[in-house]
Amino acid sequence: MRRSGKTIAALLALLLICGSVSGCAGEAAEPAEADPAAETGSTAVEPGLARIALSDPIGTLDVHRNTEDYMLPLNIYERLFDIRVNEDGTTALAEGLAKDWSVSEDGRTYRFTLRDDAYFSDGSPVKASDVAFTFTRMLALPDSRQSDFADLISGAAEVMAGTADTLSGIRVLDERNLEITLSEPFAGYLYMLATPSCSILSEKCVTEAGDDFGRSAEHTVGSGPYMVTEYTDTLVTVERNPYYHCHEGEVLTVNRAEFPVLAPALIDRMFRAGELDLLDLSRVNPEVAGEISASAPDRLIEYSRMEVQYLMLNVETPPLNDVRIRRAVQMAINRQRLLDELFNGNGRLLDGIFPKGLIGYSEANQGWLRYDPAEAARLIAEVPEAKNARLELAANSQSEIRTLRMLEMIREDLSAAGLNVSIVSYDDDSRMYLRRAGLLMAYTGEWSADFNDPDNFIYTFFGSRAKTLSRSGNYSDESVIARIAAARTLQDEKERLAEYAELERILIRDEAVWVPLFSTEHLFIPGDRLESFTPFWAGWGSLYLKDVVLKPEER
Repeated sequence: MRRSGKTIAALLALLLICGSVSGCAGEAAEPAEADPAAETGSTAVEPGLARIALSDPIGTLDVHRNTEDYMLPLNIYERLFDIRVNEDGTTALAEGLAKDWSVSEDGRTYRFTLRDDAYFSDGSPVKASDVAFTFTRMLALPDSRQSDFADLISGAAEVMAGTADTLSGIRVLDERNLEITLSEPFAGYLYMLATPSCSILSEKCVTEAGDDFGRSAEHTVGSGPYMVTEYTDTLVTVERNPYYHCHEGEVLTVNRAEFPVLAPALIDRMFRAGELDLLDLSRVNPEVAGEISASAPDRLIEYSRMEVQYLMLNVETPPLNDVRIRRAVQMAINRQRLLDELFNGNGRLLDGIFPKGLIGYSEANQGWLRYDPAEAARLIAEVPEAKNARLELAANSQSEIRTLRMLEMIREDLSAAGLNVSIVSYDDDSRMYLRRAGLLMAYTGEWSADFNDPDNFIYTFFGSRAKTLSRSGNYSDESVIARIAAARTLQDEKERLAEYAELERILIRDEAVWVPLFSTEHLFIPGDRLESFTPFWAGWGSLYLKDVVLKPEER
């Protein structure tokens, strides 16, 4: 969902908290002298400042109550692990708060040793008890949206039910060491711990702030390289955390960053005027994005998103309860036209669940789904009940124009094949309620990788009957669901990935439980003040400020 934000009139004055910082060792530096140009109305930019626009206000800095806004959590919090992108484009685990770890032979118990130079931005050390507190809160918080990332720890069910206050699967050994025991093995667990959802919080800060945690700069503390100094609906500002110690090889050139919340047209205008340092083309109107990317191909940074955009089908609701109709829907949609007209052709068609670049992606499961409206019409004609049944495409009344246009184009294709299709618009709350109740007939969605493992996709949607219900897929083959749940416990990587490829084939090609559409390219254009920029490994719009490198003269 996109909403137009308010504009800001000018750059705000620097707010000094615990002193300004620069360099890459986390040591406090002398405050910068006042810039005389600032008093004369000059547009000179202060050294070390990065300006990056947002298109929506950030709802909360409490990562347990947020699954959409990860720009700030990536920079103000740390996790036990980070992700490194290798030269060949693959990913690997990198050191985060954990400097050492081991796993038991049965794949269930993990032991972690924390770095001894990790501190929160209030100067307090990061302790093993903070890690235990974080994962317990993920489950105990009544409105937590991140319980999926902790529910495999032993004792999770009791904490979620309110019958236990602590997780039996976490043992704090001392201030720097702890053990986490899972209810069953999970081969992708370490990658899961690197997600923004698993950011480690300060028990002291969260406890003292209560429900105010994450709602203001004052009540937000993390151990990441930056700390929040201003947080409003129109502007978020961060500065270097003076207590942060860089990892080996890490160089931070950004000392302060401003994230103004702007309408798409204003984002484009301010970037062209040199008032923004990085342009994320997904935050401007599609027509403008196409024009800009075509006019500056030499400056364009293209990065594949690890995402799948799809049309979810409710397999229990007529006429979609007949697999022939679901296969017809798959063939009737001109996916390439959607990609070309709505995303300027920046992306690739997908024929399965897993996007390219994700561990577990299988080329063997690609290339089979063809646009064939004639065959789709033939299959629909085989099902007499389809003539009198209406297929509803659920729309969000607050969706951006491109999403609504996609639904209309899908409706046109399905109607041409012989289905009675209508678009029904719901407000956001009603649509979410109906989806979680398993009552939506069909809707478009997008899922991006939280962590690089196939489990993050297939288990999220089909790992239990409750999961398929909550996403209005309603897939109910218990034998396949059980195999999906069991696949995460396999310790042999070759065997595990082969099983995921087979399950992907069953769900999408045989059972036609949804229509895979495509994954898109994320396009950026760096401004004149940037020396380089590396997008987030999964292609999100959220980014690490450490991957924004200012030119030497701008630092």
